[in-house]
Amino acid sequence: MATRRTVLIVNLILSLFFLMNALSIWSGLSIYPGGWHFVLVFAVLGNLLWLLLPLILRRHSSPFFRLSRALLAPPWVLWNFLIFLYSAFMLLLGLLWLVTFSWKWVPLARFAHIPSNLFLATLGSICVIGFFQALFTLRLERVSVPIQNLPPEFAGFKIAMVSDLHVGLFTRLSRLRQFARVAQAAQPDLFVVCGDITDDDPQYLPKFLRSLEELDPYLPAIGVLGNHDVYANPEKTLLVLEDSRLQMLVNEGMEIKRGNAVIWLAGVGDQGARRFGKWGSVAPDFDKALEGKPAGAPTVLLAHQPQGFKDAVERNVELTLSGHTHGGQVGFKAMDWSLAKLFMKYHMGHFKEGDCHLYVTPGTGFWVLPVRFGLTPEVTLIELLPATQ
Repeated sequence: MATRRTVLIVNLILSLFFLMNALSIWSGLSIYPGGWHFVLVFAVLGNLLWLLLPLILRRHSSPFFRLSRALLAPPWVLWNFLIFLYSAFMLLLGLLWLVTFSWKWVPLARFAHIPSNLFLATLGSICVIGFFQALFTLRLERVSVPIQNLPPEFAGFKIAMVSDLHVGLFTRLSRLRQFARVAQAAQPDLFVVCGDITDDDPQYLPKFLRSLEELDPYLPAIGVLGNHDVYANPEKTLLVLEDSRLQMLVNEGMEIKRGNAVIWLAGVGDQGARRFGKWGSVAPDFDKALEGKPAGAPTVLLAHQPQGFKDAVERNVELTLSGHTHGGQVGFKAMDWSLAKLFMKYHMGHFKEGDCHLYVTPGTGFWVLPVRFGLTPEVTLIELLPATQ
């Protein structure tokens, strides 16, 4: 039954993409008849990655596949976003054309020409600005979190966090080093990576590890798996990282001491592992991650996906650090709005339920498409402070 349902869902999705392709291409050819060759070239380039889909589903990995995926994935994602938005825009525009009875004296193609130009120019501007932001800008976000029963020795304890790096073939080592340098310059007591280290391929982990040479060799560096690290094969990922500069926590915890005072640092596996029976051992287990925690010790929990905050609240975890959402890679932090907010409660920023806190970083890298419009890549500095009564 599950297989038939999956097949049905896949067929519906493919049918939707086919219809959006058809509507967008037809609209483009109608509105811009002189530029028909550009429309068709973009359509072909945007759909080429579908040919690699069987290899992606088989987790195929080879130099040719990696290069093909790195070259074809960005135009594929861009094209599919474009046809989704453009087909929706054209449907609304067509409805407006019918409602205003403009069809009596103005053809749809002529009626849509200027609105279409404005729409495409706006999307183009967003992509150009977002491309610059994703690849060349960076901010250090300082966040103070009041923690109940925080030992005085840990007042002012600083955690530098990066997340969602999605290191791939074209990721620049210099950019990764920049992230590490900004984190180190903030003089943290702990450096953490909240998942999605690579983009579905542990082949790129050595590049990431080289960037950590910018950190003080005595600075503890801790990481957890993200869903893309699971898709990449978590066993290979953990094997490469074993005995590396980055210590991984998978449903386990550790003490951090200052004198006789202790806080508990825990990390859970990723929700994505629940889809794969063979990797169920790296699915989140919050109780296991808290085993051995000293009584009364505050907990800092690393959980890639913020949906785990519900489990953290049930266990009175004082602070959960997450990523995953990227803020949808489009948003404005000052306005507390992001594209991800349309789909997720904990889309980015600081949340609080009772005495439990959650901070969701909008991410340091990007997924496939190098665009982050309005959301500057972020290195986060979390400072722990005693909660006032």
